Amino acid sequence: MKFIQGLKRLDWIIIGAVFFLTILGLAIQYSLSLNQELINFSNFYKQLVFASIGFILMLLVSFLNWNFLKNSAIFLYILMTFLLALVLFFGQTLRGTQGWIVLPFGFSFQIAELAKIILVIILAKYWSSNICNIQNIKHVILTGIIAVIPFGLVFLQPDLGSALILFGLWLGMIFIVSSPKNFIIILIIFFLIFGVGWFQLKDYQKDRINVFLNPQADPLGRGYQVTQSIIAVGSGQFLGRGLGLGPQSQLKFLPEARTDFVFAAIAEELGMIGSFLIFGLFGVLFFRLWNMIKKIKDDFNAFLILGFSALFFIEIFVNIGMNIGIAPITGISLPFLSYGGSSLVTNLFIIGIIQSIIRRTDK
Repeated sequence: MKFIQGLKRLDWIIIGAVFFLTILGLAIQYSLSLNQELINFSNFYKQLVFASIGFILMLLVSFLNWNFLKNSAIFLYILMTFLLALVLFFGQTLRGTQGWIVLPFGFSFQIAELAKIILVIILAKYWSSNICNIQNIKHVILTGIIAVIPFGLVFLQPDLGSALILFGLWLGMIFIVSSPKNFIIILIIFFLIFGVGWFQLKDYQKDRINVFLNPQADPLGRGYQVTQSIIAVGSGQFLGRGLGLGPQSQLKFLPEARTDFVFAAIAEELGMIGSFLIFGLFGVLFFRLWNMIKKIKDDFNAFLILGFSALFFIEIFVNIGMNIGIAPITGISLPFLSYGGSSLVTNLFIIGIIQSIIRRTDK
């Protein structure tokens, strides 16, 4: 009876939105498996395994009490720093990034995904503990110091996309909790630092920014990815070409269709209807999270859900933005839709923590 009552207290609207997003992701992974010379569904089966593990983990996590996270935040932050430093020396290199640890049965996990969760936890603890002086610029600077350590370690892997997500997560929380004056000061400092840091970027990282500013300057070279992505999105029109029938994705003109450009593949094969369905499901997710934040009386839990919401929003905005040419290509996955076990399991784990908070709040 307690288990059934616990299930009833979960937010099944959030679970439903996440479930259908994951199903859409699995459908496009199945479709993209058809474009192989010898049809190979291994990536689809792997993603199916990741989804199954993630949903089981989400339900298990939702029945745990996560109040200990507040008291364990400093320990988790130290652990995160240690692991990020460790992979710089002993990590596995995948897609040019040395930020992975090898797991049994041939799987790998990206430590930067864990860093996102822990950064939200430590920032939630800090802001909830200093809520009376939340407008003080001193606290903005101190949280910036907290965020810059994992940012720097991830940047050294080098993983510019995940590093920018960590920075954007901190900046997003500043925008929400602090005064507009403090936010403007931080933006000015950021642009000054970016001006100096430009000379520390690798050539391919500079190229990505230059391509974002003018993709037509080299449409068959550095601007090839974003050009093909925009073509794929536009070619889907209203109803789409149909699963397995998108010429850009099926004929491999669209690069990284499983991961970075999965939205373009979906837009091509499912059209505007599929794109609006994705926006609608994400909209339901954010609407329910915002309503829950207003109900929560515990500051730490409220900041925790706020931080996770900001994390999802940044990843969605940047990924879809780079698919349609309004954001630089940074290798950021689209939550619940892109191929990758680390991202999918981590995001479902986050949903589990949120469900745990919701269950105890309703109770």
